[in-house]
Amino acid sequence: MPLYGHELSESITPKEAGLGFAIKLNKEAFIGKEALTAEPSRKRIGLKLLERGIAREQCEVFLNGKLIGITTSGGPAPTLGGNYAMALVDISAKDAKEFEVSVRGRKLKAEAAALPFYKRA
Repeated sequence: MPLYGHELSESITPKEAGLGFAIKLNKEAFIGKEALTAEPSRKRIGLKLLERGIAREQCEVFLNGKLIGITTSGGPAPTLGGNYAMALVDISAKDAKEFEVSVRGRKLKAEAAALPFYKRA
């Protein structure tokens, strides 16, 4: 779930945060409508870290050595058995599966993880 100030803010639109369903664009003109109708350049994704470390807010995310975004929040997920993070990445990387996340000066391997984070029965 997006948290205001992390995955949703004045600089992160509801569409980028994955909350486009909550926007009612069929209303008459309203402040911010033009910005909300634009196609997003970034997308919120889930990441599972494959190496020891916790990706907190503002860790850089890389794809094939290229900086493509930042983590917005992260931490351990005991019921899932690992460390997970949400990240805002370039829209061109939305379907990628393997990433690297810079945590305390080390690039850790990570993989795309389905959102929301919970154990599916």
